[in-house]
Amino acid sequence: MKKEYLHFPLRKHKSISFSARVFLLLLLVSIVLTLGLGKYFTDTAENRLMANIRSLAMSQAKLIASIESIVQSVKTRDIQKLKVIADKLNQDSDYDYVVIGDENSMRLYHPNQDKVGFKMQWNKPGALERGESYFIGGEGSIGNAVRAKTPIFDEQGTVIGVVSIGYLTKNIETSRSELFVQTGATFFGVLVILLFLSWAFSRLIQRQMLGLEPEQITQMVVVQKGIFEAVFEGVIAVDCTGRIININHNARQMLALSEPPNHLIGRSVSELITPATFFVHDIAVTQHDVICVFNGLNVIANRIALQDDNHLMGAVISFRSQNDIESLNAQLTQVRQYVENLRSLRHEHLNWMSTLSGLLQMKEYDQALAMIKGESESQQQLIDALRKQFFDKQVAGLLFGKYHRARELGLQLEFTPGCQLNSLPQQLTSTEFCAILGNLLDNAFEATLKNNRGNKQIELYLSDESAEFVIEIADQGCGFPSDMKEKWLERGMTTKTESVDGHGIGLYLVASYVKRCNGVIIIEDNQPHGTLFSIFIPKVKIQND
Repeated sequence: MKKEYLHFPLRKHKSISFSARVFLLLLLVSIVLTLGLGKYFTDTAENRLMANIRSLAMSQAKLIASIESIVQSVKTRDIQKLKVIADKLNQDSDYDYVVIGDENSMRLYHPNQDKVGFKMQWNKPGALERGESYFIGGEGSIGNAVRAKTPIFDEQGTVIGVVSIGYLTKNIETSRSELFVQTGATFFGVLVILLFLSWAFSRLIQRQMLGLEPEQITQMVVVQKGIFEAVFEGVIAVDCTGRIININHNARQMLALSEPPNHLIGRSVSELITPATFFVHDIAVTQHDVICVFNGLNVIANRIALQDDNHLMGAVISFRSQNDIESLNAQLTQVRQYVENLRSLRHEHLNWMSTLSGLLQMKEYDQALAMIKGESESQQQLIDALRKQFFDKQVAGLLFGKYHRARELGLQLEFTPGCQLNSLPQQLTSTEFCAILGNLLDNAFEATLKNNRGNKQIELYLSDESAEFVIEIADQGCGFPSDMKEKWLERGMTTKTESVDGHGIGLYLVASYVKRCNGVIIIEDNQPHGTLFSIFIPKVKIQND
């Protein structure tokens, strides 16, 4: 499924995306870092190369100066023997040339025989007299070179000559160039790797930000915060481990969490809410209108899983107080019932007025007067009887409307002798008690209309004479479905399978109100047809374990 995200227009001057800016910044940092490190390592390697060449040159010079045959040849000034020995050393060594002179710096050996017998160049003044070894650079007898010079001592420790080992500058530059190429290739490879990592990192940021710009994310966060706080229900978002991601004000208020949101976010939901099963178990499963208890508060909760590319990230739980919803449903039910009652009375009144108008037009005045008197007395007797038997005006008004509604439907609502109601259960309001009566009577009307074999009569018995409030409603309808007798009090269960109004709330409300009062509901088959609903509510509240 293709994702759709909320997009906000970017400012016009922001022509480069955030991921591109991150990539360019990382690219610049990588280039500067690579060049800086390359320069540092190149200079270090170059200095080390020169130090190694000097150390090697000096070691080779001292080694040659210590060879016995060299010492004897210099001492006896045997130039031919010295040439043989030096030529052989040139073949086995990596220096570019060697020059050997006497104590006066006169050349006894030189790779160029034409320069033998001439004074050696660039000697350090007084070095031969003190027996010092030293380095010297610059132009020499063969070319620009780095030279290591060390004295030759005889058996008595007297300086009798000097050995000069030279490394030509051009060969050193070749070694430097090779070193630079190797170092440059290495750091170029590092730069390529850094460029690839920068590109991959910028792409990762773009995916993590869902392709949005920082300005858009800021706007989304502000909007999300506003929506969270504007929702009347309590809303809590948790991650897969049950830790709180976000929580709104109504949730904290309903659950009596006095700490500010920044102290709650990141904490385990089990530390704050008891029980926390709905927040941590099977959160990948979406659930609607589930009755739960959070911190002792009865709520109706919904849960939606949070997923990204089929990867579970957590869940959002919204909930409202069950009492608020039940009260609202009860009030809506009563409004609907009052509207139906008024419609029934209006319909019956119109029929009565039409009959009366016909009698008057026919000049049957005596019969018209008798009809008016009879109808008035009948209505007054019903009103007086209801007011006498049922002290609550709302209950009496409901039964008066239901009586006329039954007549309009072709049914007959009978009040069983002995009906009386002097008080209501302490746990129920007049509206909630009327919701019980109204829903049961509506179901009885509908069931009776479905059965053509019954006598179209519904009987009502309502009494508080004993230690219990008793409500009994018997109809001659189609009977209560046997497969629903064990689960009829579940939310969503309804007998109105052919009606669009069959939302399954009526019986559920009846069950919840009776349960609140620790009452009992018994469903039995009526004779010869129909169903008998019996409700028993104790007058004294029984504490639940």
